[in-house]
Amino acid sequence: MHSYPKAVLFLLTCSIANAVFSTDFAEIQADIHREETKFRSIETQQGNFSPRLLESLDSLVKLSLMANRLGDAGSYIDRALQITRLEGGLHTPDQYRFLTAAIEVEMDQGNWKKTKEKLSHLKWLVGKKYEGSAIDRVELLRWIVESHMRGFYEDKPSSGAEHLINSTQISEIAVIYSQANGLTELPAYMDLLLTLTNSYLLEVEGIRGGGSTSHRLRRLDPPELNLVEKRFDAEQKRYEVGLEKLQMIKGLSGRFSRSELEARAMSDLYIARWQDYFHKVDERNITLSRARAGLIREGFDTAEIDNLLNNLARLPFDNLALSFREVSTTVSVSGD
Repeated sequence: MHSYPKAVLFLLTCSIANAVFSTDFAEIQADIHREETKFRSIETQQGNFSPRLLESLDSLVKLSLMANRLGDAGSYIDRALQITRLEGGLHTPDQYRFLTAAIEVEMDQGNWKKTKEKLSHLKWLVGKKYEGSAIDRVELLRWIVESHMRGFYEDKPSSGAEHLINSTQISEIAVIYSQANGLTELPAYMDLLLTLTNSYLLEVEGIRGGGSTSHRLRRLDPPELNLVEKRFDAEQKRYEVGLEKLQMIKGLSGRFSRSELEARAMSDLYIARWQDYFHKVDERNITLSRARAGLIREGFDTAEIDNLLNNLARLPFDNLALSFREVSTTVSVSGD
């Protein structure tokens, strides 16, 4: 069985923006010092709330996060938000990058009460007061989804269902919005569909985990009747809608790849992994056989194909990989 290890999912849903290992810490500190000097010079010449400070503030936020100076990052973010709102109004899109940074700081500090408050505000802004392009709106929605996925693992257990429900609802909204705004012709749409299947997957994790999270995820409307769906039925429903989204990905995959046959075969591997997670052994075997035949027809080495088919957990969880060579190389390196 090729299962979804919970630890792997956790690592994939967590933000890695602050994990910069290749840059020397002393160099980062020197960069911070130079940027602070530049910031103070502009502040002296232009005033405390000059829009010209935003470029330096943006750099200081990123550098402070890299250096794990979360308190400093928070101070720079607060100043940047003041300036952007004074300059562009309370709903200005210029604030989005600083709002997401503020949420990252709260998550990294483990302050999930404030995280949820700020996520709720960002969701309201993006949903009701958005200014900007459709594709950027979808990317923001997807970022909110991934933050809720992280919350499922890091926030207190009693908030697990809340994060999962938000994750799925926002993912579904993003898909519908993309369909209504002509974004289905972009490769990012397939990644969005994958994100939605991951939302369904995490709901199944919550259902299988039992307790209040499972109970709330299985509660049927209207809630006043206190009707709870059977676990098998709740899982099966999510299996079917997730499979539908993965089949949509397969149908679109050939448009964005060098070879339609290769892309469809690789999409089948994602479908097989999904079927495996839900213990659909016969369906998985049929899908794997079809994928194997397609990859052989493309001329790939049989041993390499079988190696990948026996390591489906190596397929990326948060983005699609429709190139056999890209994924098989990863499997070979990981297996060394």
